[in-house]
Amino acid sequence: MKSNEEAIGTTGKRIIYEEKAPFNRTIKFLMVLILSIVAVPVISAFFGDYFGIEKELFEGQLILIPAVMILCLAVWGFFNMKFRITEESVEAVMPPFSYHVLLSEIKEINTTDIPWYTNWGLRIRGRKLSFVSMHKKAVKIEKENGFFRALVLTARDPDEFVSKVKKTLLNKTIAQGGKGDMK
Repeated sequence: MKSNEEAIGTTGKRIIYEEKAPFNRTIKFLMVLILSIVAVPVISAFFGDYFGIEKELFEGQLILIPAVMILCLAVWGFFNMKFRITEESVEAVMPPFSYHVLLSEIKEINTTDIPWYTNWGLRIRGRKLSFVSMHKKAVKIEKENGFFRALVLTARDPDEFVSKVKKTLLNKTIAQGGKGDMK
């Protein structure tokens, strides 16, 4: 969690609030276990002669290299998932993907629960885009325009995140001299 006056978000605006997505020990253990299971054949295939394993490479082992690289990229992106509130928008970042909702487009913001059957990571279900790191209470942002009509974020403290977005929206509305009616 960080508040930094000098930080700039993906939309080029000053970051008001930023936090890393929460992860429990189980998911961390599962990811490390999967990477370890996949990495052992790659290591033994290419560095086996150092360990006394003398086998020739075959085509199947060469396919393991890009597979492990893609898996490492996915795990890196998953564990670098972040949520930001900027002067102009709410952003969700899971490298190499990012998505933002302009504050002016927000119709409603509240909390919801992530059901047990929802997978982790970046999820698209109909017109809802979800950045899921845990099965828990989450932030749900609804908007009227665009392809995605809802954005779901698993923030550390969803109620606090919602109040920060509402406060930022209210401050922006006051600065523009208008009235805000946020649900």
